[in-house]
Amino acid sequence: MPVRTMRQVEPGRSRWTAAPPSRTALTGPVFRGNGEYDYVCGSCGNVLAAGMDPQYMTRRVRVKCGRCRTVNIAAEVSVQAARRPRPSEAG
Repeated sequence: MPVRTMRQVEPGRSRWTAAPPSRTALTGPVFRGNGEYDYVCGSCGNVLAAGMDPQYMTRRVRVKCGRCRTVNIAAEVSVQAARRPRPSEAG
């Protein structure tokens, strides 16, 4: 199964990256699915999510590695804060 490496969260980059992790991987993968990719820790290579599709591993998915305690983020693109359009911009 192809492997994708998650990015380490850099403290202070944005409010999304500063948020606490959604889950902690203690003894095995936090998420299991039927997709094509395994997601591993960006620091130690521990498997954090097994068999997941990219559409489920969004920029809001953060996992703390149980082995090295690194907080990882799944998104391959840089994290940007979400913003709702103002009523005047909505049209």
